[in-house]
Amino acid sequence: MKNRGALVAAIVVGVLLALFVVLLASSDTQVGTSVNFEIVGQVAPDIAGTTLDGSTFDLRAERGNWVVVNFFASWCVGCRVEHPELVEFTERHREPVADRPGVQLVAVMFGDTEAAARNFFSELGGDWPALVDRDAVGRIAIDYGVTAVPETLLIAPSGRVVQKWVGASGVTADELDRVIALASGEG
Repeated sequence: MKNRGALVAAIVVGVLLALFVVLLASSDTQVGTSVNFEIVGQVAPDIAGTTLDGSTFDLRAERGNWVVVNFFASWCVGCRVEHPELVEFTERHREPVADRPGVQLVAVMFGDTEAAARNFFSELGGDWPALVDRDAVGRIAIDYGVTAVPETLLIAPSGRVVQKWVGASGVTADELDRVIALASGEG
């Protein structure tokens, strides 16, 4: 009788453990929801530096425009998944619209090499500035509270962070346009 009780208990624990493993394996930890971190609503920290093509980028010069900041790495599978959405978004906003703020996308390398990042853009497309965070500790990423890639932030023309997305399924061209419309009072 004692052995039977231990067997039943072992089976119950095993079933519960199996259900837990299935739940973890089937859950999407990068579901496309925006994440409301402390930076949302705050004035965006400055981003300035040299881009992959040797030019410079300074976030302060973009005041008055919408700015999408995408933290990426060439080794990041999620970055590869979302990249076509960013290409689509920039294509939609290539031509300025009269009486509306412009839109600028800027990428910031995260734990990557310049050569690998150049290959990433060469392979997947995208002609927006890609900033090299030369600070050994990744100061730009730290300033924005980035913990992993991909992470994307939307900065309003006022300079305040409006939204932050974490994970590859979090940012799409449609979602960026939706949030811009809502924040602009158009949606």
